[in-house]
Amino acid sequence: MVAAKSRPLETVEVEEGQPVTLSCVTPPMEHGPLQWVAPSGFTIFLNQHPALKNTKYQLLHHSPNELSIRVANVTPHDEGVYTCLHYSSSVSTKAVKVVVLATPLKSTLEASVIRTQNREEQVALRCSTVRSRPPPQITWRLGNHTELPGDTSHAFDGARGTWTSSSALRVPARRGSSSVDCVVRHEGLRGRRLVLSFRIEDLVTRQETASDALGKTSPSSRDALQAASTAAAMEDFSTSVMDKEEEEQTTQDPDLPTGAHPQYDGLVRKNSGILLLTLVSFLIFILFIIVQLFLMKLRKAHVIWKKENEISEYTLESYKSRSNNEETSSQEKYGQTSRPKSCMDYITQLCSEAKTKRKEHTQQKLMRGHTHGPESVV
Repeated sequence: MVAAKSRPLETVEVEEGQPVTLSCVTPPMEHGPLQWVAPSGFTIFLNQHPALKNTKYQLLHHSPNELSIRVANVTPHDEGVYTCLHYSSSVSTKAVKVVVLATPLKSTLEASVIRTQNREEQVALRCSTVRSRPPPQITWRLGNHTELPGDTSHAFDGARGTWTSSSALRVPARRGSSSVDCVVRHEGLRGRRLVLSFRIEDLVTRQETASDALGKTSPSSRDALQAASTAAAMEDFSTSVMDKEEEEQTTQDPDLPTGAHPQYDGLVRKNSGILLLTLVSFLIFILFIIVQLFLMKLRKAHVIWKKENEISEYTLESYKSRSNNEETSSQEKYGQTSRPKSCMDYITQLCSEAKTKRKEHTQQKLMRGHTHGPESVV
């Protein structure tokens, strides 16, 4: 049995949705079959012959010493170790580990003022990201540039193969406090960072204003007003934080590529989706108008055809009745004239027969007279 020769494991990182190229090159004088095997253990290509009917795997180049393939539109399910086998006098293998990176799609920052058991007010902060692979690193940076890790947790989405991460932190709620930043680091950002920032003083000022307003109200409505003011303050704060997030991500990383910027990609997809929906709605409206016009023309043509058909039927019936009347009258006239004519013919025939009989009778008498004459003389 020939021992297999293995090469060191290579690692390739690729962004989700991007293609990855896998090449297997052997020494010039060592010819033999080349085979690429997927992480699942199934053969992708054996020389230039595909073994899997999947358009994701494409053949780039094949020669006696090289077999290069490409995996298009990589997803987290394509992550794993791909193996190239070279069959010659001995079997040599080459393993490539493909790591799929998913940049955090969206980052949010939430804050609320809470009161501890010692009646000390604190600001509870929570920074979250969704759809990242691997999980990102989330830290907190205070105004004095002190960076804290926070209480971080990660949840895995098995259907997408991505992670949802969040980090929580509590800081004292004091007037004059500086800003607090949520810093997100991820391998897909290529050394850059996503920063979400806000000022604690703004939230504390709103909370104090709401407290002053509550002090002037009756105890019965104080709880309702406190809940309403807290909700309104949190809504305004959430809006300002999201606006700040977009601003920070744009100014903090001016040279971040468009394809790697998650906020920009989300905005572009949203705008393109709205534009596509608008175009489809407009086309459907135009098609509806065209169909209505066509139906109106069809109804008009049907009414005209129906009128012409009724007129033609009426004309045909009147023509038939007129021809029947004319035929009847002609038959009556013909009957009246033919009867007298037949009577005259009958009378003429009787007269001619009577004349004929008279002539025959006269001739018979004459013949009898000639025969009886000589006998009397004798």
